[in-house]
Amino acid sequence: MATLIHNGTLLTPTERVVEGWVLIERDRIVETGRGKGPPADKIIDAAGRYIAPGFIDLHVQGFRGYDLWDPSQPRYLKATRAMASTGTTACQASVDATAEVCDIMRPRIGRTDGGARLLGLLFEVPFIAPDKRGAIPPDRIREPSPGAAEEIIGFSEGLVSMITMAPERPGAKALIRRFREVLGPTGQPVVVAIGHTVATYDEAVAGIRAGISHCTHLYNAMTWMHHREPGPIGAVLIRPHVTAEIVCDGVHLHAAVVRLTIACKGAARTCLITDAVSGRGREIVDGAPRLADGTLAGSILSMDRAVANTVQFADVPLATAVEMATLSPARVLGLEGSRGSLAPGKAADLVLFDEDVKVSLTMIAGRVVWEADEA
Repeated sequence: MATLIHNGTLLTPTERVVEGWVLIERDRIVETGRGKGPPADKIIDAAGRYIAPGFIDLHVQGFRGYDLWDPSQPRYLKATRAMASTGTTACQASVDATAEVCDIMRPRIGRTDGGARLLGLLFEVPFIAPDKRGAIPPDRIREPSPGAAEEIIGFSEGLVSMITMAPERPGAKALIRRFREVLGPTGQPVVVAIGHTVATYDEAVAGIRAGISHCTHLYNAMTWMHHREPGPIGAVLIRPHVTAEIVCDGVHLHAAVVRLTIACKGAARTCLITDAVSGRGREIVDGAPRLADGTLAGSILSMDRAVANTVQFADVPLATAVEMATLSPARVLGLEGSRGSLAPGKAADLVLFDEDVKVSLTMIAGRVVWEADEA
């Protein structure tokens, strides 16, 4: 069955196609164009709205009251379906690196079930700096030993797609190289990210040379940049192949820092994330969940708001902000050939929204999973 979405503005990384259309067969995009569009079994009128690829959130823990690692499948689905209502069609779940959590998440990898597709797992622990653990409990941190690495690889191989490491910790560089040898759920090598770190600039560079290619929520939970010691932030900003996550909720980062990051990394190397949590059991203070001492404990951000905020904070075109929520994260995971843009052969994961990035329809794998009129 063919579905045509027409009468909208297609957003691509390089242009806006007014009066555009997208033709979908089963779960794939087969053609795009401008004008009337070809005949199809089902016609969806975009009514002048934007037609964009579905958002990909590389770093999310929970959403609107529900944790992604909840053993309850109904509660997990409530989280992923709520994410779909904000335009997120695929995600990477930040979870604890334990066999128990992996057993819970294993049957969820790659499935949609009416909500955002789970692409893989992000292990933000255990090989991080205790002094930059943020809201992570101290008992979840471990020494970066070969034995600990092999244990984690044993129960998570084929599930973990990214792991965060503090490269300054003794033994970390060997583990960076080891995890790069492991294949994740999409058949791509595990991405190793720098984060939760007190690394010096030289230690960060050494970690990048060992195989780090990404940065977990740049600026947050890491040593700040000084003009005589640039630290991990300086290393990430000037290394052209290293990609970086930013949390654009107006709390985690100043608008000028968002602009600085995009100026240094470009849209292709900058990824919008939510770092969203369920919010249960946390007090929301000044727009974000916090511990009793004021430490930030994730966010309550959604990807549609992250896109809208980026346009406002950095004064960039909407298409540029959309790239940072779609094609850029797809590149990080090596999935740019199958998702992240409106191109023939790619997954039919799409979102319709207006000038304010208010989502009206979300499609995953060629199936409409959410519409505003049905909410």
